Amino acid sequence: MTIIHERRGGRTGTGTSTGEPAEAEAVFLDATLALLEPLAIAPGQVVVDVGPGAGSATVELARSVGEAGRVYAVDLDPAMLELTVESARAAGVDDRVRPVLHDLEDGPPPLPEPVDAVWSSWCVHHAHDWEAAVRSLARVLRPGGILGIAEGGLPTRCLPWDVGIGRPGLETRLDEAHDQQFTRWFFDRVAAVRPRRAWTTILADAGLVDITASTALLDLPAPLPVEVRRVVLDEFAARVRRAGPYLDDADTAIWRRLLDPHDEHWLGARDDLALLSARTAFRGRTPR
Repeated sequence: MTIIHERRGGRTGTGTSTGEPAEAEAVFLDATLALLEPLAIAPGQVVVDVGPGAGSATVELARSVGEAGRVYAVDLDPAMLELTVESARAAGVDDRVRPVLHDLEDGPPPLPEPVDAVWSSWCVHHAHDWEAAVRSLARVLRPGGILGIAEGGLPTRCLPWDVGIGRPGLETRLDEAHDQQFTRWFFDRVAAVRPRRAWTTILADAGLVDITASTALLDLPAPLPVEVRRVVLDEFAARVRRAGPYLDDADTAIWRRLLDPHDEHWLGARDDLALLSARTAFRGRTPR
């Protein structure tokens, strides 16, 4: 698999895990492209990217719609919209990108026209009510329009089972702690609605048909290029910060050492650091 590495400036925003979202998106770009492909975006179409992050998917969508098409980038964070527009400008497609400041909690994005496709990656799960958010996105589609949401997949694996210090299974326990953190965060919000059902069912209940799912595998074996290694370390640091209250003291101490460039066990110095990840997207169409 060919991975495109493109370093751009970034800033921390609502939808990012690290301070360099463009760098992280570049590492996962091939997987994103694989998940976008079934949308079959064509020249002249009008599409929406909800929660565009640093804009890597927005740029690809803008290239696909061509000069006659439009891409509405929707986000509640002005900083992320600014970063998306910067990415589009750097790619020479900013004339096709329309930023829209909007929170999905307030209903469908306020667009001036029905659209051919809506894409959203790792965004909808932040909504208080996933079903309401999907219904809102489906409402902006024209008849026969397609909604694609990338949510879920499999836990990323970067480390061997035994890293040489602490108790083996460290990465698995981080996943468990991170899941506890997300569950607590989700349900601590007063308006949160328990999803209870799979994304395919949520799409069907929103009135969509021809529902399918696909998974893109990102398999980067050790040793990792410098750019990918940096992203892996940043993502680990972000996950450890979020999951910290749910890690025991022993694991917390080990992660502190593994993420310390001055420690002999620093992850950045390992030659067996890898990146294996699977990301899933779910799609459905509005009836014609």
